[in-house]
Amino acid sequence: MDNIDKMVGIRIKTRRKELNLTQKDVYAATGISNGNLSEIERGNVLPSSKALVSLSKLLQTSIDWILTGEASIIDSNSPKISNIEYGLKLNESEELIIFMLRSLPLEEQVDVKNYLRAKVAKCEKSELSSTSNHGKNVMDGNSEIA
Repeated sequence: MDNIDKMVGIRIKTRRKELNLTQKDVYAATGISNGNLSEIERGNVLPSSKALVSLSKLLQTSIDWILTGEASIIDSNSPKISNIEYGLKLNESEELIIFMLRSLPLEEQVDVKNYLRAKVAKCEKSELSSTSNHGKNVMDGNSEIA
């Protein structure tokens, strides 16, 4: 097994310990034997697809995170993001932004919200300015669409 495969085991073991789960707890919840889990955690074998699904649920993380370390850990205390909120479908980037926001401490969330408000206000002001200029051109007869 190469380094990347060993990292899968390290991530699983680290997350299991963060959640104060024993190998027996994992077996009880997933059916993965202590011996197999030990081999997985040492990076000697990769988990099966069935084991990955079970581990991701138990460890409250995505399969992507288990395999690559690039996705986030799921906070079981925060409400799940529905694909449809307020009648709008969220794309993957929007879901990731919401997930990352929810993973920040409350104080940091406030900073992000303030930044976004300022950014949106700046964009709206810019749009109003360009709309006003277009309207002015029409009023002055300088527009071809007059």
